[in-house]
Amino acid sequence: MEICDKYLDDARKALKGSMFSKPDTAEAIRSFEGAAQCFENFKNFERAAQCYLDTVNFLIKSDPLKAADLLERAALCTEKVGGDPHEYHLKSADIYRDRAISMYRTNPEQGLQLLQKAAENYEKGGDRETSIQCYEVGAEASMKRKDYLNALVFYGAVAQNYERRKKYKEAVKYYHKVAKLWDLQNVPENVAENYGRMALSLRTLEEYEYASEFFIKAAEKYEEARKMFESSKSYQEAASTYESQGDMKHAALTYEKAAEIIKLLKNNDKYEELMEKAAECFSESGKVQKAVDLHLLLADTFTDDQYRCNKHFTKAISYAEFDPSLTVKLLKQQGDALLQSHDYFNAAKCYVEAAEISKQLDESPVEFYKKAGDISVKYAESMIKVRNQPRAKEGFTQATEYYEKAGMPDEIKKIKELSKSGSSERKSQILKELERLREDMEKGYLPSPTYNQMKEGYEQLLERIRK
Repeated sequence: MEICDKYLDDARKALKGSMFSKPDTAEAIRSFEGAAQCFENFKNFERAAQCYLDTVNFLIKSDPLKAADLLERAALCTEKVGGDPHEYHLKSADIYRDRAISMYRTNPEQGLQLLQKAAENYEKGGDRETSIQCYEVGAEASMKRKDYLNALVFYGAVAQNYERRKKYKEAVKYYHKVAKLWDLQNVPENVAENYGRMALSLRTLEEYEYASEFFIKAAEKYEEARKMFESSKSYQEAASTYESQGDMKHAALTYEKAAEIIKLLKNNDKYEELMEKAAECFSESGKVQKAVDLHLLLADTFTDDQYRCNKHFTKAISYAEFDPSLTVKLLKQQGDALLQSHDYFNAAKCYVEAAEISKQLDESPVEFYKKAGDISVKYAESMIKVRNQPRAKEGFTQATEYYEKAGMPDEIKKIKELSKSGSSERKSQILKELERLREDMEKGYLPSPTYNQMKEGYEQLLERIRK
């Protein structure tokens, strides 16, 4: 802080002069500015702002552009201490605008740069109307000079300004200008971005049809730019907009398109989510078969994930509940898929359900009951292998029931034989295990009380099997 005060002392001395020298304004300016920067570095923003303003008072006539720059610095410092910086931004903006007008004739590029700074400061100062005027003038001047990059900056600033002020109709107009200019420059990604902004503004205006149209245009341009994730997001926005209108057919088609793109990115979770939305919209639009087809496609996609695969079969069946013939077909497909994943219990249930619906249609259920019986036998045999006798018995019982409904007495006889052989095999396994445990006890590997306890348990199991 001593250094800061030294700058101020030097400034005052330079202004006073002495018996042997005149006041030195240039030295005073340097010292005031040095003091301002010093106070700012030490975060004494209030005194920094005052020193910048003192410097401006000496510079305003000789170097107005430097004065405008220091007014901006004073505004920033004032804002940091909770003061009102608007006045300084507006004074700075006036200087930039006046200099831009006088300089444009001789140096158009610099004139446009100053006009942009004027517009920015008018906006910061709260005079948004004058800010927009400056941007518009800059854009038109740039277009006349065929300086399209500068025109893009000015038009874009106008569009964003209108959007911030919630003047969405005007924002759409200028975003469209920006999009057309980027199209001339053959930059599809930037065209897409501005189409997307247009669409958001149009949706806010409840112009849903146009909003959807521009979301799709944005998606197509993102595809052209190979920005596939952004393309999918735009399609999703379009679909959501169609959905909010109740246009389920277009919503479904657009969700499906978004899903196809996401699939290319190998994001299966998002792909599943979008396809489910598409199926739901197809169903609501009356295209039930299409909804079913999408869930079957998902079931096929997730064949390695038993839970998800089965979930999509179940959903497809729920959509087909008003078409019994289609339901039977789907249950058969679900049963086959469960059978491939060795879920015998639920596979049999699918075939039984298909059989029950076939009876309601006055069609023969024999084929389905037989298939359910065959699968139940497989279930029982798998339970025997893991030594789960109660489950094996349950499987044989179910198989007997299904074969009876199918009218197949020969198959029932086979089950009884299998059941007996399964019981005999299990008895043999238990007796061998008891023999092994007895040998371990005699060799001293297994304590006698433990052996007796285990033997008692196995004997109880043998008794249950005999029954």
